[in-house]
Amino acid sequence: MFFIGKEFIKPTKKLRILALLQALSENSRLSQSRLGKFSHTSSAMVHQYLSDMQKAGQIEFQPVDKKSFMYSLTEKGSTGRRELMEAYCTEMVQAYASIKGLIRRRLEPLMERGISRVALFGAAETCELVLSALQGSHFVIAGILDNAPHKQGKTFHDHIILAPAALADLEVEAIVITSFAQQDDIYKQLVSMPSAANREIIRL
Repeated sequence: MFFIGKEFIKPTKKLRILALLQALSENSRLSQSRLGKFSHTSSAMVHQYLSDMQKAGQIEFQPVDKKSFMYSLTEKGSTGRRELMEAYCTEMVQAYASIKGLIRRRLEPLMERGISRVALFGAAETCELVLSALQGSHFVIAGILDNAPHKQGKTFHDHIILAPAALADLEVEAIVITSFAQQDDIYKQLVSMPSAANREIIRL
């Protein structure tokens, strides 16, 4: 399934065609309803796209029974899928690099003030981004905290996930909230914790 956002990353015709080509490369017997779910579009639009792709020589319709077809990629369709996938992945990598740059710039003021030992709060995808963004920097990740009991004690990118109470035992000068969805809740939680006193709290 390809990433399609609600506000900032809207599906385009090219992305929907790529989604259909990718789905059919994996399973040529998908129904138009299933293809619609995969490409985030209606069955009527899937029908139109498939018709256009057939006319363009990218797919062939092969009847399975009186009501259904198998949609097989042609050599032209396979080539088109690879070219679109390359362009899509290039854009995603560029977006990933851009987000890492934003994170580094957000945290640079800490380094300029001599703050290097930090804890991260929130062990999920955003935390992975922050860890990747800080690779090669002078920051020292002294600990990763998370509220979820099922995560605590598990290894996350070579760090053991700690309960928030462990903050009292960490030698850190700042705490970076590494959860976009829970930033406000985590900030309020930290403000109320004595162990977070005199430690800077950073929201991305």
